[in-house]
Amino acid sequence: MKILGAVLMFIGALMLAIFMFADLTMSFNIWITGFLISMVIAAAGTVTLIIYLAKGIKADKASKNDFK
Repeated sequence: MKILGAVLMFIGALMLAIFMFADLTMSFNIWITGFLISMVIAAAGTVTLIIYLAKGIKADKASKNDFK
């Protein structure tokens, strides 16, 4: 899950960079579509990493409660 989130964020950031530098050579409709798709991919990666972090925190709290 951690690798998937990192890969999605990397792909989203790469696509954002491509669409930020290529905006002069394409029409606005194509540009805005690619920009929004890359934002969704990057957001999906971020959400995946947040879920992974939340599961880790929950497991850490559960393991600390086992020793009490």
